[in-house]
Amino acid sequence: MSFGLLKRFKETKTSAFQGKPSAYYQHLILGQDLGAILKLTELLRTHPGESVRLITTRPLTRQGLLENYEFGVSHLRSPLAVEGIYRRYFNARILPQSKEAAFYKDGKFHDFGGRAKSMDLRSGEDFFVPKGYRVDIASLFHPEDWDNLDSLLTAHTQMRIFEGIEKTVPQDFVEKKEWALAFKDFGLSTCENLYVAFSPKRFLGLVHQKDALTPELIDLCSGVHVQAAISVSWKLDREIFPEDRTLFIPQSMTHEWGHFLVEFTPYNPENQEQVCHVLFLIQEEEPQSEDLAGKIKLLKRVLDRVFPDLEKSIKKEYIRFDEEMFISGVKDAAAEQLAFDFPTLKFLGQATPMIASLAQEKYLSRVLLS
Repeated sequence: MSFGLLKRFKETKTSAFQGKPSAYYQHLILGQDLGAILKLTELLRTHPGESVRLITTRPLTRQGLLENYEFGVSHLRSPLAVEGIYRRYFNARILPQSKEAAFYKDGKFHDFGGRAKSMDLRSGEDFFVPKGYRVDIASLFHPEDWDNLDSLLTAHTQMRIFEGIEKTVPQDFVEKKEWALAFKDFGLSTCENLYVAFSPKRFLGLVHQKDALTPELIDLCSGVHVQAAISVSWKLDREIFPEDRTLFIPQSMTHEWGHFLVEFTPYNPENQEQVCHVLFLIQEEEPQSEDLAGKIKLLKRVLDRVFPDLEKSIKKEYIRFDEEMFISGVKDAAAEQLAFDFPTLKFLGQATPMIASLAQEKYLSRVLLS
């Protein structure tokens, strides 16, 4: 790239923040996960009268929240985290699985730690070996907030595509503009307090003038590990499997492709329905859509061999792909320095810094302990 083009490119990025009217908020939340929505309701309760907005890249509804967090293999696997969650959410309803995880081999299921050995677990799969816990999402909210959640989301969220983020220096004591955010629709928002509920790595990629950041913040953001995954849930018209546990089913018996992680809910005789949840982790950095479609076809073939006629029993299907479904490797030790250098910046959800005694916690545990 020539010097002239490079200079023009830099000027274009900077101009996204200049010469435009902006909407100012005292609290601005970025993201669409459970952590972002819980922070929204918390701020509305604890900072009445202050301006609060949640910026999301996709529509948010109460039903969508339920489908994302109650439809799927359990992301909560820590008894220690469960104790902490109960202390934070007094009305939380959390149910453990009745049995430990098992893996499929030679036509039957085996317990981990026994004489039979599973196929090698691929990156991220070992997290799902401990017993899982199911969380009633509604129990995490104040009843009034839950009843009115769709109205709250409509009133306090905006769906926009991010163009960039810039650290600014406040020039006004009333509107303390610590951060500026530009969007693809040419809009601009500023805020005093910025809460980031997606991965720090993505946040870093959106920052235009990185020289305004400290080396510690850049190290924290670039050091996290992000893993994509696909979650599939099927409503079945009969009982397929009677046990409440996580099942590791190899994607191939001849190739080290990893496992399909499978869970069945208890059969409901009233509506003659059982729900099957499946998760598979994406190991590729940039998966292609045709490869993901092929993986779902493979999933149905493999599970139909393990659970005969499962595919014929499917009456409804839910598929969710998330390129940031799992975020780990947060450098908790850097949190204290980050709070000192950037007191108006907070990472939420899976990237929430933890105290030393909870440093081993990951995923949904961090979301609910933040």
